[in-house]
Amino acid sequence: MKRIMHLAVATIVIGLITTATHAQSGNLKLIFRVPFPFTVEKTTLAAGEYEVTQPGRFVLELRNLHSQEAAFQNVRPAHSRKEADERMKLTFHRYGSEYFLASVSDGSWQSTYDLRQSKKEERLAGASPVPQLKVVSVLANGTVQVAVMGRK
Repeated sequence: MKRIMHLAVATIVIGLITTATHAQSGNLKLIFRVPFPFTVEKTTLAAGEYEVTQPGRFVLELRNLHSQEAAFQNVRPAHSRKEADERMKLTFHRYGSEYFLASVSDGSWQSTYDLRQSKKEERLAGASPVPQLKVVSVLANGTVQVAVMGRK
């Protein structure tokens, strides 16, 4: 009887852990209209409407809702809670006319993620003369905000 009780408790605990992990990794689902082509790691995506989901703990999927083209990206939690300002947004680094996805947020600090800088962005940021970095945010309502960050 004692053995059956331990087995039942272990089964319940494993079930709760699995459910919590699944809920934690699958709760992000955002939709944005991005008005310009942009780069994610090694993939350049066209302007369009995108769905951002989280199939894994530190993995995001960006899928173009029209063409179904997708890119998966490893992410890390944002460096600071200040990056979460209660607004759903995608943040891009812009050098000249090229955009690079830098972060994704549902507005909460728990679901604000930074993306690694791609090799192409690293080359542009280190070019001579150093190009001016602009940070461009695309909000869920379609608003585009641009901030000039000066020379990097």
